[in-house]
Amino acid sequence: MLRDLSPEITDHLLSTQFFGRLGCAADGQVLVLPVSYLYDGHAIYGQTHEGTKTQLLRKNPSVCFEVDDVCSPSSWRSVVVQGIYEELQGDERQYAEQRLGPGRIAPVKEDAAHAHIEPSPTVVYRIRILSKTGRSETKE
Repeated sequence: MLRDLSPEITDHLLSTQFFGRLGCAADGQVLVLPVSYLYDGHAIYGQTHEGTKTQLLRKNPSVCFEVDDVCSPSSWRSVVVQGIYEELQGDERQYAEQRLGPGRIAPVKEDAAHAHIEPSPTVVYRIRILSKTGRSETKE
């Protein structure tokens, strides 16, 4: 049976997962990418390196973010967030970096790690939440 999740369960799911999918679009290009993240009860935080994703997000900061908890094809929960991408600087960036910790830092690209190429700058971002909805399905 398909059901809406309560706001409490929606927040719990966002708080207990580590990976989600970030959807963005600009210039006729659409990307949906897996990202590690942190939800602090108010916003979603993450880190990435400069690239196609950041270029698209700067052109169109409207995003969709989604997380799942799947037990089987007929037993799952999902949360979808509509939000605005914001790059962080100063105290806000420091807050996010401290909260994200070493387990959620964007990895250095393989060729940069082995070829002594300077990695692209790290971007720390926040998704300001405009709305969030949760759904679940369980077979009875």
